Amino acid sequence: MDTVQILVKRDDLTTVEVVKEPDVALNDGEVRIMVEKIGLSANNISYAVTGDALGYWAHFSPNADWGSIPVWGFAEVTESRCADIEQGEKIFGFLPMSSSAVVTPTNVSDVCFTDSTGQRSALHPWYTRLYRCSSDPVYSESSQEVQPTLWALFMTGWMMVDQLEGEVDRIIVSSASSKTALSLGWAAKARGIEVVGLTSSANHEFVDSLQVYSSVVTYDQLEQAVSNANTAYVDIAGNGKVTSDVHVVLGDRLIDSILVGSTHRAPSTEPLPMPGPTPRFFFIPDVAETKANELGFEAYHQQFASAWLEFAEWSLSWLEFENGVGAESIEAGYLANFQGGNPPQSAMVYCWR
Repeated sequence: MDTVQILVKRDDLTTVEVVKEPDVALNDGEVRIMVEKIGLSANNISYAVTGDALGYWAHFSPNADWGSIPVWGFAEVTESRCADIEQGEKIFGFLPMSSSAVVTPTNVSDVCFTDSTGQRSALHPWYTRLYRCSSDPVYSESSQEVQPTLWALFMTGWMMVDQLEGEVDRIIVSSASSKTALSLGWAAKARGIEVVGLTSSANHEFVDSLQVYSSVVTYDQLEQAVSNANTAYVDIAGNGKVTSDVHVVLGDRLIDSILVGSTHRAPSTEPLPMPGPTPRFFFIPDVAETKANELGFEAYHQQFASAWLEFAEWSLSWLEFENGVGAESIEAGYLANFQGGNPPQSAMVYCWR
């Protein structure tokens, strides 16, 4: 059979090529997986934009010119030469944007294993860990559409609240309609922490209707977010002007400033006033692995699973799924996602066949 792969030009992310390559025979210890269902979101665009800086091109890219943007999704084991992994197993994890792949399982447990294929053996373990759905407490039939799109985003928001709890009285988050921000808002509400969501006028009604934030404020009404409470600002928009405005307006009540994403992809071209704490980058793989080492992986993963299943059920009440089948649909979905403008309630989930 042939493997179909969607590649993008690394120096021009809107140039896309669909290529086919014949499958090669497996070596001892290797497993072939057929990719079934993947999610696309602004998160994948961030992987491409920061592909060199944060190493995302190193996972599945064939050369220095063309890259495979990683995706989160489900796959099925179609062939195995690893004694610990059986044909027919369903797995979930960080996958290439291709119809199939070869992985090399190591560190196999009931819940997951590590893919140690080639250069991936030296990459961050958070990305090379693949979960075995039959025994993973995170997996449920009812959330199969949600997991490829929101799993990584929810863990980011959930772990950020875990890190900030007890250090601040309040959180302000930009791009409040984004799924990472909504994950943070949901996790904070579950722990009784006040969160102010910053959003555009166009998205205000939708964000407010979810009732996940303590209050929702538009960017042009930032003064309404002023409070005497010790506050952390979480920048998901990646808009330098908004971050500067938050720092200036909150003054000495701002005690932490965290950069998570860049949904707006609007960095400032000029120096902006930034009084108060220096913005720090929140890298969920490092934070999650540190927490897992503190608690023990099984205990940590069970805590995450319990929170995730509740969040996934809540998400199904407002998500609207955009589905497609085949390489052409996935390519079109990627390009549409790159251009932005998708409604915040949209979840892009695609199958290869």
